[in-house]
Amino acid sequence: MKYKEIGLELQEPLSFWKAFEGQERVYWKDQQHNRLIIAAGRLKKVSQEESHQYPYCWYSRTFFSPEEGQPIQKVKSAWQTMGNELVAFAHYYICDEKGARYLHAETVPAKSVSDQEVVLKKIAYTWTEEDKEDWDYLFEGIHKNIENGSIKKAVASRQICLHLQETVDSASIIKRLNQQNQECFIFAYEKDKQVFLGASPEILVQKQGSTVLSYALAGTIRKEVGKEEVCGQQLLHDTKNIHEHSLVVNMIKQIMSRMGRTVMVGPMHLMELRNLFHLRSLLTVEDERHSIFDWIQCLHPTPAMGGLPQKKAMDVIRQYERHDRGLYASPLGFIDAKGDGLIVVGIRSALLTNKAMYAYAGCGIVDGSICQEEYEETRTKFKTILDALQ
Repeated sequence: MKYKEIGLELQEPLSFWKAFEGQERVYWKDQQHNRLIIAAGRLKKVSQEESHQYPYCWYSRTFFSPEEGQPIQKVKSAWQTMGNELVAFAHYYICDEKGARYLHAETVPAKSVSDQEVVLKKIAYTWTEEDKEDWDYLFEGIHKNIENGSIKKAVASRQICLHLQETVDSASIIKRLNQQNQECFIFAYEKDKQVFLGASPEILVQKQGSTVLSYALAGTIRKEVGKEEVCGQQLLHDTKNIHEHSLVVNMIKQIMSRMGRTVMVGPMHLMELRNLFHLRSLLTVEDERHSIFDWIQCLHPTPAMGGLPQKKAMDVIRQYERHDRGLYASPLGFIDAKGDGLIVVGIRSALLTNKAMYAYAGCGIVDGSICQEEYEETRTKFKTILDALQ
């Protein structure tokens, strides 16, 4: 597929997003590398072999693949049409080290795009924590399997429904996510009048040539105003969180060792976000044999999203978790024509649909985890989405 390039520099890049209101579209901001991609106008679903024909293809898959099935006690899901495909678009707005430009497929006319103001609105909402019984049931199910030795860890998640007082402009939420989460990857994917959006701090896999990188991100503490340094040091020396982090590091290292040459594991360090600290280690390996699709398949879900051992932990989650995760905690991102790309996990996220927003948060349960403390941790993680509304 051939594309035409047009010079286009927008003062407000979200103008490109707004110009394709109602169409399938993707917003993607890599804050760490200052790279922006906005894609719009679904062209076609493509195979992995066809992906080199397009500037970028959008990859997303649900947490549980269709072959694995959904949670055993799943309630009616809003995720029916989202995920599990590789999509090429007709229009792309790209800002990177090469500058700003607009690419459009030769088979479609260019769209006239001009700067529009994105007004930051305060979005009124109501919600109640009606899921405590579901959380207790999930926690006890995981804890029971840890006690009997079936698993070492499983990641529990919550879904809450925010009732919005009016239909909202997703651009306002995206803009706030950008402003408030400078260390994260900001994403929004709209399809069939639903928008999955968030600010993920975690890379599943990044491939640049033969170099492959992944994050081990596990271990969390809430930041307290005026006590940030104390909180960070407390996390760095917390036995339970260090144990949880080491499980994730070791498992990712094992997987990467099977795929590539010597794995380099960086030192464990603090990752500071708006409302909390995480423990993070970067793992890299050289690999010239496997595609980024192979890496996604092998790494998802890491113990930071699923658990350990992987398959058994997934079975436990399916058995005890009563909502459908959909794209929450799932791989998503752009892959370019060379086969390079950056895939994050869709955490700190929510599904916006009409006047409702389903927000998601999770945390790792290991030996020594306390039910109420983990519940409180998810409240802190929900703040990424709640703050973007206010």
